[in-house]
Amino acid sequence: MIKKKIYRATMSEITFPSKIKVHRWLLDNGWQISQSQFYDHCKDGLLRPRKGDGKYTLQSVEKYALINVKKAETGAKVNDQEDKIRHEKLEISLQRERLALEADTFDKEKRHGKFVAKADFEMAIVARAVTFMAHLNHSINKEAQDWIDLVEGDQQRAPELVNAIVNTIEQRMGDFAVDAEFDVILEANN
Repeated sequence: MIKKKIYRATMSEITFPSKIKVHRWLLDNGWQISQSQFYDHCKDGLLRPRKGDGKYTLQSVEKYALINVKKAETGAKVNDQEDKIRHEKLEISLQRERLALEADTFDKEKRHGKFVAKADFEMAIVARAVTFMAHLNHSINKEAQDWIDLVEGDQQRAPELVNAIVNTIEQRMGDFAVDAEFDVILEANN
């Protein structure tokens, strides 16, 4: 029976003896970089070997990859993805703040009476219309005899009659053009 000796190493202890081993590790671990680009990065000082023995530590390789190399699955650098996510989060946060500001502004203006609840507004319109119709009907009933007398029952004078009716309607419309309060009692028909 052969016993295998198991070596446990911490991440800072794992090293790569050469650039080609580092490049192979990057490819095997989901990073996308050509060999020539990797060598250019090393030449530019983006990844440097450890002083003393010239080996590359796993920690320095991972740091290099996070900053300078694209992930194979996304085709983007991790930092680019993080920047995009951070940017999207900031946009969402800004949008939420704008909506909150709009809501606060609306609430403030509502408290100052600049807005009326839709139900209250609709009820006011109905009340005004009912009141207007009641006044108009009253005016027509009240003035019908005067209009008949005006034209002396003569069909030829119908335009005069229409003109008198239109004038009465316009007068009533003018009465409702002013801002006023009306009491309207709505009764259900049984």
